[in-house]
Amino acid sequence: MSDRKFIHTPDAVQEDAAMPYLPDLPGAGDAGEVQRQASRLEAARRRNERALMAIDGVEGVALGRHADGRPAIMLYVHDAGVRQRVPRLVEGFPVIASVTGQIDIL
Repeated sequence: MSDRKFIHTPDAVQEDAAMPYLPDLPGAGDAGEVQRQASRLEAARRRNERALMAIDGVEGVALGRHADGRPAIMLYVHDAGVRQRVPRLVEGFPVIASVTGQIDIL
């Protein structure tokens, strides 16, 4: 199997996807700042994922961007009613709840 769709860096293997994982922020000062912010976001997700998944109706947790370009924690939720039970911020990062319905593992 070819791994040409993956980018190998000293720290990780990242998929060369159609949409970047965490694209540069509008107006971001430098690549180092973008990387630091991405690291803080990932750390916040790791620390809070278990508690977020414990909220009834939360189907998944991911990283993404707010409409204004700020990094955000994405929650995939069963229905719109779950949005009222999730926090607006997690460690200073906005939380965006996206209604996906129930997600079943195949």
